[in-house]
Amino acid sequence: MTGHAPATRAFSDRAPGLPALPHAEWIKLRTMRSTMITVAAALVLGLGVGLMDVLSVTGHWATMSASDRAQFDPVGDSLSGFQFAELALGALGVLAISTEYSTGMIRTTLTATPHRSRVYTAKALTLGAFALLISQVLAFTAFLLGQLVLHRRHLNASLTDGHALRAVACAGLYMAVVAMAGFGLGALLRHTAAAISAMFALVFLTYPIARAFEGSTYLPDHLTPINAATRLATLDPPTGPHAARIPSLGFALFDLALYLAVFVGAGAWRARRDA
Repeated sequence: MTGHAPATRAFSDRAPGLPALPHAEWIKLRTMRSTMITVAAALVLGLGVGLMDVLSVTGHWATMSASDRAQFDPVGDSLSGFQFAELALGALGVLAISTEYSTGMIRTTLTATPHRSRVYTAKALTLGAFALLISQVLAFTAFLLGQLVLHRRHLNASLTDGHALRAVACAGLYMAVVAMAGFGLGALLRHTAAAISAMFALVFLTYPIARAFEGSTYLPDHLTPINAATRLATLDPPTGPHAARIPSLGFALFDLALYLAVFVGAGAWRARRDA
């Protein structure tokens, strides 16, 4: 009994601790080919779609109806590409963990660090920090490019105008949360195609499902990612016949916290349950 205890302690001492694990996970993340591909796709979609949107507005402003002009949002239109960029970032989240399971490299990781909760936490922290950085850079760049175009017709806004800073920052936060939801799904399902399909369903299919309940309640609408994103990334609450579908700002922020807790938590449960 006394002969085994020192050996066990020595192995535990050699196992990487939590402070060292994020560095190892960062090396994995930045050297994955899929990381660069998905980030590039997010930038192209996020910036390109938003730029085309504001170019269309400036090109047709003279012929736009009064109601269309009244509904124009210089911030929201500049950020319109983020609802496409989020899919690329969600795929990044899935691939950040599912690739290790599909290739079998997770066994090597767990052999080096048998503490599964530590490994999962390090992966989540590393991806979360990277996704948040990329998402915020994307959101603020899209906003600035949009304002440069809108300035030609004096339609531009400033970050100091109203809730502009909040809208831009929340758009970036939302994209990062989608990436983490993808991460949780990747850890839970451990199959890249299945997890990406589930992530797409979360973003897009929940919207028509929620509309089926509108005859009795708008709560499912308020819980859908697309409606939460609409409120977070715009200056003012929407108006019109479909405004009831959009949650309040506080509820939309609650949605983000809920997605993080549910999907990252589900991935953590699976990570602790088995290898």
